[in-house]
Amino acid sequence: MENLNDLVKSGKNSFQELMEKIPGIKGYKAKEDRRDTDKIIREEIAKKFEEEWTRISAIQRDLIKAGNLNAVSDLESAAIKIRQFTDRIKTAPYGYAGLLDAIKVDDAALTRLYEYDLYLLKMADTVKASVDEVEKAVASDPDNIKNAISQLTKAAQDSLTAFNQRTEVIIGASES
Repeated sequence: MENLNDLVKSGKNSFQELMEKIPGIKGYKAKEDRRDTDKIIREEIAKKFEEEWTRISAIQRDLIKAGNLNAVSDLESAAIKIRQFTDRIKTAPYGYAGLLDAIKVDDAALTRLYEYDLYLLKMADTVKASVDEVEKAVASDPDNIKNAISQLTKAAQDSLTAFNQRTEVIIGASES
């Protein structure tokens, strides 16, 4: 993902390049670039979780058609957790406080936050794999639906827990 940070840096115009020549501005701009990178990563994380939420909605419709209302109810818990995670990651505070803000976040903290967001991106793969298992169970293994939904609900809860720890990374970084 470091290439993403380079991509953000490469989008500079002549004015931005001139501003970086002024003492103190270059470091500020580097932090702004990292903030933009953090935002792009969070948008990608939200997109991946939204895709899984959409898949869960389709699975629920299939379960309703099949008359398996208990499984629909169980699956709703996972869907709610995934929606909560998606909404929270979309509206999460940036990994950098502005120039005039009272709280500053240093480069080391930004790096930790960047790495943590990459971890959250990997969690999307775990949720996707869990949704895959639910789809398989619905299609061909009705006896395993409850277990597959349980695993998905756990993955969704783990995502929410991880998001809450992301916030602690920001708070801990700003207090140090």
